[in-house]
Amino acid sequence: MRQNEARRHSRRPVDCELSLSWQDRVGKTRFIRARGLDVSETGARVETEERIDPNSYVFINMDQYGLAGSASVRHCTRRDGKFVIGLEMNDVKRGDDIPDDDDLADYYEFLQISPNAETETIQRVYRMLVVRLHPDNPETGDCEKFLQLNRAYRTLIDPQRRAAYDSRLSRRRSEPIKVFELKEFIGGVEGEANRRLGVLCLLYMRRRSNPEDPGLSLLEFEQMMSFPREHLMFTFWFLKEKEFIRPENNGDCVITALGADFVESSIPAHRSLYNLLHAPEGEPAPYARDLEVEHSAA
Repeated sequence: MRQNEARRHSRRPVDCELSLSWQDRVGKTRFIRARGLDVSETGARVETEERIDPNSYVFINMDQYGLAGSASVRHCTRRDGKFVIGLEMNDVKRGDDIPDDDDLADYYEFLQISPNAETETIQRVYRMLVVRLHPDNPETGDCEKFLQLNRAYRTLIDPQRRAAYDSRLSRRRSEPIKVFELKEFIGGVEGEANRRLGVLCLLYMRRRSNPEDPGLSLLEFEQMMSFPREHLMFTFWFLKEKEFIRPENNGDCVITALGADFVESSIPAHRSLYNLLHAPEGEPAPYARDLEVEHSAA
């Protein structure tokens, strides 16, 4: 009884509009507008036009009251033709909903920010992308990317969750990238041409996500591509001669504007390398589909 009374006293009445996103029973992404009724340190009560099943996992955007992230539906009660839903924010200090390493998305690449980005930068980019990806936006709204955006924000905005995520991401990045195990990268003229594009994709992704440190060393390429340096020397000679890459003073290589332009014009025709523009592997790059549309329309 005392716990229930304390919970009621900690609630703060509100009257504002918010958004809820979730996947329904058949796996379809749903998005609705809702009205906030009250908030607390651990959750909120909202009023909606649609029923959401208890124990559903939803994303709530109520940023003006500090609620933006994942929540669990604790109850859903019909009242006056609408539904009053109790939401409990998931514990941001727990790491149990961070995906396994094999399915770990690169949130820095998705947000196109440096892994060293400060909290203010993450918040600024998040607010900008919320407007762009919001399903209510008729031109650029995208439910799937909107959900991914909220997962990224919730992970990176909390220091403890971010530290756990960075540790997993660093471990996964140290492993060879599986796409380079395909036979089209192994030998012959075709394999050499594909390795060149692979190198450029890695550098393109690096410069876009980490402009303060856009270079990669030959050792890093050996680890990521799982090729001995002897198999990469001709590749790097060619790319330097074409001025697609250039060496830095510390020995790292960076992509040039010519190289970036070559990547953007070549990737739509090379589907196996889409994954180098986005993690996790096996999913289409967040902007590769946009690139494909742009180039097919040109």
